[in-house]
Amino acid sequence: MMARLFFLILFGLAGMIRAAEWADSYRSAKNQAIKQNKKILIFFSGSDWCEDGRILSRDLFHTREFQILASKKYVLYNADFPKYTRLGQEKEDRNKRLAARYGIHRFPAVVVVEPKFGTMLVKHVGMTRATPKQLLDKLSQIEKETARPYSPPKKPAAGKTAP
Repeated sequence: MMARLFFLILFGLAGMIRAAEWADSYRSAKNQAIKQNKKILIFFSGSDWCEDGRILSRDLFHTREFQILASKKYVLYNADFPKYTRLGQEKEDRNKRLAARYGIHRFPAVVVVEPKFGTMLVKHVGMTRATPKQLLDKLSQIEKETARPYSPPKKPAAGKTAP
């Protein structure tokens, strides 16, 4: 009886843990990230032609483990660039603007951005062999190493003017 109750509770809790869903547009990812005080992780891919991107998508980004871990810190958005499938002109144009803004010329690529101003915090281009936890830890580490704390402009000393 106790074992049965334990498993019912265990499976009930497991069902409550939600995996992150990939936002269907950058705008919705941005709004959600601002509202939830998270960053945006953008996966730039060519879903129907980029083999490395397909592998990353299947073996890493679309695993339940990655989505659960990532949902704690990020809102996810896939900026896809298929060659043989149409996304619709508006979405294709938006994805092209995102790629241009963040200097993406090769696929696959991952960019982490601050949602309010779109400031790029991390950029990784190419294939990676990592577990979901390893990748997320690495992104956090890079973010910390490259973070620049804000410091207001210095005021000139009394009687001196700024150059």
